[in-house]
Amino acid sequence: MKRALVLVFILLLILPSVEAYSVPERGVIYQVMVDRFYDGNQSNNEPFYDPMHTNYRLYWGGDLEGLIEKLDYIQSLGVSMIWLSPLNDNINRMAGRSAPYHGYWTHDYKRIEEHFGDWETFKRLVEEAEKRGICIIVDYVPNHSNPATDGELGSLYDNGTLVTNYYYDAKNATVNPYTGSKELIYHHNGDIGDWFGFQLKYANLFGLADFNQLNPWVDSYLKEGARLFVEAGACGFRIDAVKHMDLGWLESFYLGLYSSSERPLFIYGEYYSLSPQKTDDMYYFYLYSNVSPLLGIPIRNDIVRTFAYGGSVKDLARELEDYYSLFVYPNKQVNFLDSHDLVRFLNENHRLDRYHMALALTMTLPGIPVIYYGDESYLVSKDGKGDPYNRPMMVFNNTTEAARIIRTLAELRKTNDALAFGDFRTLYADYNVWAFERAFGAHRLLVVMNKGPDKNLTLSLDWSDGRYVDALHGAEMVVENGRASVTLPRNSIYIFHVEGEQKEPLIGSLTPYTAQPGQRILIAGVGFGNDGEVFIGGEKAKVLSWEDDQILVEVPEVETEDSWISVYVETSYGKSNTVKLRYYSSEDVPSLIVVNGSNLTGFLWIKGSLPELAEPRPLIKSSTGYYFTVVPLPNGTVFSVELYRGLPWGELEPLNITLYGRTNSVVLLTTEPIEVPTEKPTTTSPEMPGESLDWISYAGLVILGALLLLLAFRKGRL
Repeated sequence: MKRALVLVFILLLILPSVEAYSVPERGVIYQVMVDRFYDGNQSNNEPFYDPMHTNYRLYWGGDLEGLIEKLDYIQSLGVSMIWLSPLNDNINRMAGRSAPYHGYWTHDYKRIEEHFGDWETFKRLVEEAEKRGICIIVDYVPNHSNPATDGELGSLYDNGTLVTNYYYDAKNATVNPYTGSKELIYHHNGDIGDWFGFQLKYANLFGLADFNQLNPWVDSYLKEGARLFVEAGACGFRIDAVKHMDLGWLESFYLGLYSSSERPLFIYGEYYSLSPQKTDDMYYFYLYSNVSPLLGIPIRNDIVRTFAYGGSVKDLARELEDYYSLFVYPNKQVNFLDSHDLVRFLNENHRLDRYHMALALTMTLPGIPVIYYGDESYLVSKDGKGDPYNRPMMVFNNTTEAARIIRTLAELRKTNDALAFGDFRTLYADYNVWAFERAFGAHRLLVVMNKGPDKNLTLSLDWSDGRYVDALHGAEMVVENGRASVTLPRNSIYIFHVEGEQKEPLIGSLTPYTAQPGQRILIAGVGFGNDGEVFIGGEKAKVLSWEDDQILVEVPEVETEDSWISVYVETSYGKSNTVKLRYYSSEDVPSLIVVNGSNLTGFLWIKGSLPELAEPRPLIKSSTGYYFTVVPLPNGTVFSVELYRGLPWGELEPLNITLYGRTNSVVLLTTEPIEVPTEKPTTTSPEMPGESLDWISYAGLVILGALLLLLAFRKGRL
């Protein structure tokens, strides 16, 4: 009996608790370029090191030890996630007169760059960050390795063992008969010249050796490298250059990571597009966002232009409303004001009042805000504007007005779910003044700003009568009979908020919002109470943990041909709203789907009989006469597709052509139906408890039952 009690106590200690899982929308990300943050270990600075910090293309000493030393500083800003620049081992030579201080020239995906530390240091960083309520997101670069014609010439290592380089790989590369790509481990199709179609995904981005992710070794190698970070405790990834990879391979990459992790991972991608206008490029931007969140690069430039230079906030409001309306999960996208790729705001305009407005706006729009290192201390280079001058050495100062804005709004996100999950609605806009409301259940947020002369603003607002105090400056707003009145000084931004009580269950988000059977997802919201049931695609999901504001569940197997399936919660207080989950079959593998293009022309699409094919997917025209795409599909499954013709953003015309295939690494679709094999039923005799369980396992089940009763008692369910 004593031994059983000890086992129960140990299980209580090691069982995961939902409190350990962070909800990305309720947090703020702090982006760090590791080399430029803080030097905690001077013994790893050489080679290619500049102690004077004047040559922006050399190492300046920042490392993981330095990050550990400065975690209290980062915590003081109220952030809950740290996004680190790439940590994998980079080339050991200069290329283009630059050292790989930035981390984007990887040559070994199984090791940590020695200038930054090692795996043990990374694990210690994760542990120390978690003590402060912060989790670590890693930048990962699966599109390319390092420069193909400079430095180490695309050298690639597997945990220290040389695998190939770009020129050796080219000698053994062959032309894929379906895609027309010359490939082996890398693609050998030159540099990108045409920024669409084949070259966008199968040529070198700015001379960087482009991976052939459909090579089985490359596929496995890149996934194994990412899983090492998951095993070491990373809570998510920022994926570089997703625009230049097949969406189908990325889907299988993400699903593999999600399934390998005990906790739900937060993964977001960089799809580089500078304009939110409805172009072909933006169509694919939204297509990619249906798989994982993306950085809000298209809207960042509009925000900076409006506040650093000039322009109508009414036009900005209209642009942003159009932008957010096209996402399935707008609150999951990632916003930023400054980054390592773009000119810092204060290099565009030195006015701090306008900077503060843009910073506060970025933190209150739909989406998860990113603070680029030094945003809080007005970090800016005097030597230049763009890359690499947007990456100066960190200056630590958390006493500024910018730091106060960040800290205040980061804390507000944790208590006001309108910031995390709310909708987005403009109440008033003219050239200089903008007021928008965000609402989620009983939580409300009103943002009002003015970049022109002082103005007394009155607007319709469905809030209770009373006086409301702005979170940033303590300004007052009076609401009476559905009318709100507030005085706005020049270059001001006020944020008013309400946190009412929400009794009925209300779902705000899923993390992640793509999943396959057996995978864990985190449902976040409010009013879940202490118990209930979760339904996914009409099937009851296995509940792993339950709290009033978040539920961890395991995705059940669902019979469906739809890409998106419903998710809702039922409690004693009622049924929640229904949200959507992007559903994938189990054991999906990236498949090259090929269509014979002999009698076909134009821009073609396929749509088919599996969840992965339920939404139209665009095909690329090959130089060898085929159309093709990459799709993650359940291995060995027979499926059919319909062909369509049309341009992105336009109507798709059905061609009344049905094609068939069976999932494999390469599927050449045929016009002849494929017979589905009939599985022979297997008969097995039921096992007696004594045949399958020894007495220790049986005792373990008894203890587990007692534990579940104890947990239920602790949560007030009994």
